[in-house]
Amino acid sequence: MVSSAAFECLDLQKISPCFKGTRVDVLDQLDRWIDSTDASDGAPVFWMNGSAGTGKTTLAYTFTDACKRRGIPTMSFFCSRDFAERSNPNLIFSSIAHQLAREFPSFGVQLAEILRSNPHLASASVPFQLEELIIKPLRFTRDSFRLCLIVIDALDECKDESTTSTILSSLSRYVSEISPLKILVTSRPEQSITSVFTAHSGNLNAASQRLVLHELDLGVVQQDIKLYLTSGLRDIAVCYQLDSLWPLEEDIQALANLSFGLFIFAATSIKFVEDRNDSDPQSQLTCLLSRKDLSASVQSSPHHHLDKLYMQVLTHAFPHISNQLSGRLKTILGSIVFLQEPLSLASLSILLGWTPSAVRQTLVHLCSILLLPDSDTQPIRLHHPSFVDFITDVNRCHNMSFKVDSEKQHTLLAIWCLQAMQSLKQDICGVNNPCILNGEIDGLSSRIMANILPHIQYACCHWIFHLTHGLVLDTLINLLEEFCTKYLLYWIEVCSLLGELRNMLVGVHAAKEFLLVSSWVFECV
Repeated sequence: MVSSAAFECLDLQKISPCFKGTRVDVLDQLDRWIDSTDASDGAPVFWMNGSAGTGKTTLAYTFTDACKRRGIPTMSFFCSRDFAERSNPNLIFSSIAHQLAREFPSFGVQLAEILRSNPHLASASVPFQLEELIIKPLRFTRDSFRLCLIVIDALDECKDESTTSTILSSLSRYVSEISPLKILVTSRPEQSITSVFTAHSGNLNAASQRLVLHELDLGVVQQDIKLYLTSGLRDIAVCYQLDSLWPLEEDIQALANLSFGLFIFAATSIKFVEDRNDSDPQSQLTCLLSRKDLSASVQSSPHHHLDKLYMQVLTHAFPHISNQLSGRLKTILGSIVFLQEPLSLASLSILLGWTPSAVRQTLVHLCSILLLPDSDTQPIRLHHPSFVDFITDVNRCHNMSFKVDSEKQHTLLAIWCLQAMQSLKQDICGVNNPCILNGEIDGLSSRIMANILPHIQYACCHWIFHLTHGLVLDTLINLLEEFCTKYLLYWIEVCSLLGELRNMLVGVHAAKEFLLVSSWVFECV
């Protein structure tokens, strides 16, 4: 069960409902779907897809909240590439089954019996999980169910594309048996997802209703964005005690036109204008509207405008960036982008080998694209995953002073993780009894917090991921050899204490295969 992926546990600093009065047509269509029993309007599955920044998660959050307020039982899994457990597709059905069991006691009884007979279902294959954890209990308890909504948001943010496709293929197989459940899936229109929804040979094609956000009438979407911008800019005017005539109506309309239908463009623009590190919203807005290469054109890709905005944020923050600062910035931003779990500024600094003040000073002018908390103990997060796509793609981020090299960054993170694990030691939590089970250790959580620092926990859980996505360098191989010789058993002990041992042992096999293939390629070259 991944509690952090459920609607009730979402971080409101990252996700918020639609601005009042916006996205009315889309929300009405979702309302009609959830209420309808008609074969077309009331299809068991609703697939809402759209390109990055079109507001999929905000809509999913708003609709989930509305259904809950209406008393419709709602189960949810909001995927996120920021968190390892929320980007693991193998955890989706088990988490939803747990939520169903809490809501419907009869379902819970059936599920408990199934788990007693097969306690390892949580680590079973995705199709088997769906059948055993959801479909089978539902067959016995369907009469006690009423209309129930299941939301799987941002499915494309799961790390494993093949498993993502398997999730939908499994759902296609059992879609005729999920009534009275209704399932809302949101995603980008990526091939691994689109191919399952559009396959004529699959059941999901005929059993799903679809809405493509980036194909909605641009004029309607831009009116919503204008409403959002008007409110946001006027709030800024009040905060800074600006003239009541600011902003001008034509400036708001011009900025709405530049959005090209992307809500993330509007949200990033607001953050850029209100940035307290500049404390000059009038100049910030003028700066946004004066860029000739930001002129709106229906022929331009929407990403063109968003990419220009991201580049403007970066060049405004670093107008004359030196090679030294560029290297530090790319290293820090690249780490934030590729971390599998958010780390606090303090923990990230330790992992990278820099002081917290150096990291903070490097990022302080980037508040429009990332959340930089006042406290060093709070996590740093990106405001939107579209920045990852931009900063790592040479075709979108044309300035090499900012472009992050994915393989190089993963290699650095793998090196830092291996170096961090050199502090591991036998019986790190001071249990003094290797024969007892984890559940029998008094105050295990407190012992872990006191003895295994967050950056060490991160290193133990994610070094394999970074290793298998990076480059095989001599420095890395030497560190890996030292790790296997001196620290491997200590690492296994820590993984056991953290409850990650099964996953890590599977990961070791993947690491071995990666190194064997890399060695073979190197020899061939």
